[in-house]
Amino acid sequence: MQNLRRPGIGERLQQLAYLLKHTFTIVGRNPGIVRPWVFMAVYAAVLVCVFFAAITAIAVDRGGLGTLLLLLAVALFFYKYFFYNRLEIRQSWLVAESVQGRPTTPEAAGERVGELKGSYRRLALLDMIFAYVAWQGRRQSGEKQGLMGSLVSALLAGLTEVWDLVNHYLLPAVAVDGLRLRDGIERMKGLREQVPETLMGVFGIDLAARAVGTLMAPLYLIAAATAVVLGLWVGDAVPAFHAGSLREALGPEATTWLSEGPLHFSWLPALIAFWVSKVVSAVFERLVTSVKVIYFTIFYMRITHPERITDEIRDELEAYLRLEGTDPATGPATEPSAG
Repeated sequence: MQNLRRPGIGERLQQLAYLLKHTFTIVGRNPGIVRPWVFMAVYAAVLVCVFFAAITAIAVDRGGLGTLLLLLAVALFFYKYFFYNRLEIRQSWLVAESVQGRPTTPEAAGERVGELKGSYRRLALLDMIFAYVAWQGRRQSGEKQGLMGSLVSALLAGLTEVWDLVNHYLLPAVAVDGLRLRDGIERMKGLREQVPETLMGVFGIDLAARAVGTLMAPLYLIAAATAVVLGLWVGDAVPAFHAGSLREALGPEATTWLSEGPLHFSWLPALIAFWVSKVVSAVFERLVTSVKVIYFTIFYMRITHPERITDEIRDELEAYLRLEGTDPATGPATEPSAG
């Protein structure tokens, strides 16, 4: 995607705020569009809870149960790619039907997804591969490396971002037109020529990338500070999670400022704080993904099947796709556009 552009973090946050505010108003005519996100959010929360429950079980000497839960968490982790892609295809089809003014039912959506099982499974496998590529890129960027290592890290990061954009155009190509992945990729080569000039600035945007992590950072900081305070307060009251004496760990020279008496630390509050933070992060990440699926499905319908979009919402969708209130070419606008 030669048109791929990487907005600054401020612009990404503004884009995300705009999309979160307006997306479900746009698609509110069909509440069923929200259901796939609910299922994905529940799955994400369950996955996090099973993983942390495994850690907790191991910590309290329930190794057998902990091992089983850990294996379950691994299975849920790999299956999530197939589960999420199936629901994203379902959501994309529901959005496309909604903007065409067609009534839909959960049964009809389920039948449509059943017809496309081969395609969404291939998408899931590609998602899995690029998730590994992204992990490798993050791992290498965190290590000291020479010029070649930096180039490889940048290449991996670029591949991940391009795939994220390609994936969100492939989803509606599969859901709406039933294209196989190879045919969908072939169609993408010509999509740019179909984009109206008014939408060219947002065609290749790397939408909301890393915005979730930026928004979640303050929550993690607050959770960490709270965990330290509560860890000192709990102390050695829960033996299984007792981390030892803070005074002994830091040494007498470093603890002259501390009050006299034992000062024990428990990592149980830290575990709970990180657990809750990860659940919130996972659910919010699924929300952002759903918003992107909805946005790019509407974009796909606008550039490939504009005649199918119902007249009563055409202008509203056009303003939505332009991200009115942000300037995709130069960054955040000072004033929202009239819409």
